[in-house]
Amino acid sequence: GSLPSLSGIQMVLPLENEKQRDKAEKGGKKLDGFPYDKEISRSKSYREQISKLPAALRTADARLRKAPELMEMVHEEPDTKLSHYQAISSMKIVGSFNELALRWNELDDEQRRLHIALLLALFAQPENDVEAAVSTWQKMAKEQGLGGKALGTALQIVNPTTGKGANRTKASELAIGNQDSFWLLELLKFRGFMEAAAPLIIKESKDRKTYVLQPKRVHLDTLQAMMRDLRTVLWPTSAIKLDILASLRFAQLLVRHYRELFKRDSLRKRRGKESIKSIAHGFEVTSYKDMGSAYATMNVALINFPEWLPRMESQQTVEAAGELLQEHIQVIQSIRNSKGEEGAEEYELLRLYREFLSGNDLRPFWKFATLYGSYLMGLREKNPNRYIRPLSFQGMEILLMSDPTNNRDALEIVGNKGFQRIADAIRSATVFPQQRRIVNNDRTYEVRYGLGQELMRKARYKHEFLVALSEFLFQYNAETAQEDEKAIKELARNTHREMHPLSAQERRNHHLRYMTSEDDLKEVVALVDKHGSEVVGSLLVACGYSFKGSANGVSKQTDEPSADGVEE
Repeated sequence: GSLPSLSGIQMVLPLENEKQRDKAEKGGKKLDGFPYDKEISRSKSYREQISKLPAALRTADARLRKAPELMEMVHEEPDTKLSHYQAISSMKIVGSFNELALRWNELDDEQRRLHIALLLALFAQPENDVEAAVSTWQKMAKEQGLGGKALGTALQIVNPTTGKGANRTKASELAIGNQDSFWLLELLKFRGFMEAAAPLIIKESKDRKTYVLQPKRVHLDTLQAMMRDLRTVLWPTSAIKLDILASLRFAQLLVRHYRELFKRDSLRKRRGKESIKSIAHGFEVTSYKDMGSAYATMNVALINFPEWLPRMESQQTVEAAGELLQEHIQVIQSIRNSKGEEGAEEYELLRLYREFLSGNDLRPFWKFATLYGSYLMGLREKNPNRYIRPLSFQGMEILLMSDPTNNRDALEIVGNKGFQRIADAIRSATVFPQQRRIVNNDRTYEVRYGLGQELMRKARYKHEFLVALSEFLFQYNAETAQEDEKAIKELARNTHREMHPLSAQERRNHHLRYMTSEDDLKEVVALVDKHGSEVVGSLLVACGYSFKGSANGVSKQTDEPSADGVEE
């Protein structure tokens, strides 16, 4: 069929600043492009206004939930594509990029039709014959009187694996040089870069990362809107946190998208069963190292989206997915020491979580959860006033239920009543007494700080693990019985009645815990015999250090730093 008029369509806007305008004027041309200097100025002004708001509104979460105070300022915020042009400027390719953009802008309507037809023919077959397309273009250029070469430099910003000296077909020489590519393809890559990429600078450095969405089945306008929104809530932080948050933030935006769909259409139940993996595969992420005079590609990797989210089948499952994502984001943001930095311990936690995210494998998550529980207790001890989000037991159940076939063994373990009671005992000997001591100066029970690490050290060997667990339960029950006896005597003395066992209400009034039974231990021993001590031990410690209660029972306060690493 015939193509519509293309005279008003620009492939990409060239970067326009004072230097580039002067350069264009010297060549007798007028540059009409992305107003770089104006957007930089607008960015500074917007951030100055944001800095005057309360701390809770200076976060990405406030932007995501569209806080009214921020929405009043949205018309003043910079274009989200500013980050793309900042990347182009930082990587010192403005001249080469503008040349590509201007070559397209200088084509007339008929010439643009011919170029689009050439691209459609090129991509009509699975195996793209680029050489034939180049020959066709050269013939067309001669007929139309077009200037410029067919081949141009394959710029590293959109060709991260084809930088200087990289990926030669045959290692025939050591010379460092750029590779060539069809100019029209390079222009098309920049169009994709503008729509599907989120380029960022790593906090407190000049190194860069670029996240490029790998779409699967999604409407173009939906993709464009979600990537625009992602760029407004994905802020500079450490390299490893960026990888994690890019995935989780995009998933949050998808949840918000489905929440709005269900609000508009209550009959969507039968149609809204897409998972996040049906929308896109994940992000291709390229890491660039600042070498002073240029950037070098250090790594190209894939970050997956969380497959463990509930399917968006109803308003209820959408809300559950949103709460789980918010929990995990707050946990990730909590992982920084008192100086706001990431040391070896923090990096190991984040590495395990990224491994879990990238591989969609729960085994690294259980390792992460067991370490995070002890880490959280250590942070609380050093800074009692700092809010740190715990993992929730309900969240862990959702992870397991997301793929019940592959997680059948873990579901059997976590669903066991004896397992749950012993996990409660671990919780009552670690996170609960610490919290009560910090908040109420309640020192009724000893805080067992090294319990999780001790159990995990022993978990490699079945006998040693069961001995360590038995010793803990013996001490736990003895301490519990001792405090019960004190409470019984106190009640008898104050009420002038005979001593008798405490009622459930009396136990709650005295903040007393329950003892475990011999049957509970037997059930865990049977689980160890069937599934192994390492699996049971990891799940036991992870669940034992988790928060158990309704999701709404955990404070929604974030531990997210305010924006302060934005690139100039």
